[in-house]
Amino acid sequence: MAKPTELTAAALSVPQITPKAATSPRGVPEKEIVVEKPIPLQVRLPREHVKAIKVAAAQSEQTISEFMLACFLAYMHTTKHD
Repeated sequence: MAKPTELTAAALSVPQITPKAATSPRGVPEKEIVVEKPIPLQVRLPREHVKAIKVAAAQSEQTISEFMLACFLAYMHTTKHD
């Protein structure tokens, strides 16, 4: 059986442990890591267009958001809005 130990402030203090997932990657200063929070956007489209968008996104192995962003950026590039 283990010996009882005296309860002191040092024995009761728990060291702060920061999980590795909460720290920045090694070699990269925290100031350079910028993650922009996406803003939701809702559009109303006819059912047949929604289905076609979903199929096209799946065929290109992208999410609907990624696919629609790529479409928008392509439009902006072709219409010289850069």
